Amino acid sequence: MSSPMHASEAVAKQFQSSARRKRRYAAMDDVHDLGLAGRVIVVVENLCDLQNLERLQRTCRAFGAELRLVQDDGTRRQDSRCRKSLDLGGYAPSIRVFHTTTECAKELGAEGARSFATALDKESVSIYNLRFERDRRLALWFGQEKHGLSDAAIAAADERVYIPMAGMVQSLNVAVSAAVVLAEVARQARSEAAPIESRVLSTSAGGDPVPKSASRTEKFWSIAQKRQRGLVVVLEDPDRLDAAAILRGCDAFGVAEVHFIFESTKFFDPLANRQVMKSEGSNLWVCSRVFYKARDCLQHLNERGFTPVLLNPDPRQPAEMALQSDLGQEQKLALWLCSPSTASTAGELLSGACSIGLPGAGEAMAVSNFVSVILAEVVRQRSKCPASHWRLTPEEQLSYVNWCTAVHAKRHPSVQQPQLQESMSPEYQRMGCLRAELARQGW
Repeated sequence: MSSPMHASEAVAKQFQSSARRKRRYAAMDDVHDLGLAGRVIVVVENLCDLQNLERLQRTCRAFGAELRLVQDDGTRRQDSRCRKSLDLGGYAPSIRVFHTTTECAKELGAEGARSFATALDKESVSIYNLRFERDRRLALWFGQEKHGLSDAAIAAADERVYIPMAGMVQSLNVAVSAAVVLAEVARQARSEAAPIESRVLSTSAGGDPVPKSASRTEKFWSIAQKRQRGLVVVLEDPDRLDAAAILRGCDAFGVAEVHFIFESTKFFDPLANRQVMKSEGSNLWVCSRVFYKARDCLQHLNERGFTPVLLNPDPRQPAEMALQSDLGQEQKLALWLCSPSTASTAGELLSGACSIGLPGAGEAMAVSNFVSVILAEVVRQRSKCPASHWRLTPEEQLSYVNWCTAVHAKRHPSVQQPQLQESMSPEYQRMGCLRAELARQGW
């Protein structure tokens, strides 16, 4: 059998020679001209996290959009979470801040902007079934993750939209949500194609929505039917908090499997690490494999017939633009994200592999936002294919349900678990020998 390096080069060579890859290195000036500058405004209501503010700023700069904030004093008095809102005047003096939703909506109307409110209700339309006009100003409204937009913001909007999701956790970080919607606006601005119906991520993708009274096992099966076959995310030497945010995006967009590589960084178990658990539980419901050598991970992917693709968050480096690619046609795709410290090593290991990026005016968005935008675009493209292209086989669905069942049993044990090392945290003790049990299942 050929070595991992040779196998990788053979796969990469075939990938590059494909007729679909002729647009690999677009002119940088062209990909940066998204047509969003001066006409797209992102409005966030009652932001309460400084990190989200920083990520929103980076994302808006990357897409050329303007950022405005609403800090409604009336809402803050009634909402304990809103009372923790930032003193935005000190942190972001260049951002326009409104004290009422009505004031902001009135000004946007005077500017002739068409408002789109992100909301989950019966009148909301998928962002992939909607045409964002290219010849007028657009205002994209986002609310807090916990409470969403206020009734006043929703009522003032011209359209209500939502991001289709297929995960156990039905929510995204507000900065990630803004990045995904901006990417779709940018894609439509560069495309003449009409919006498509997203079969993969609609509630009918795996049958009718599971009622709240459904059993846990029925919920597992429902999610398994919406998971993406042949789509793997590889995180090489990841940061814990980045891993948490990325896992949340993977869960939302139906990624069934994430590979963790710990070659240059200290190992942590994504199932039990306290920082990774900030993924709102997505770390439990996205299947994870752990490797200690990048070559071992690559060999595993090669043996399963996956095509490795390097993710390149730096818009200043030449790469195929994800919004102009057709990655969704690949039946077995491994999206490989390395840390800055291992970028050169990964480049050598995956020599000749395609590099995928996003347009941006010299500004790199947060890595978790970047990965979520890539995933959303790949799944959008896959939704144009027959369900057999992306849906897990019955055997794969069973494997996923077995994973969820094993994780749930360890998280909520009905019998006393054996005591492990006293130096372990309670969470690691509760998970016990879960990794060994999952390995026996083929994970």
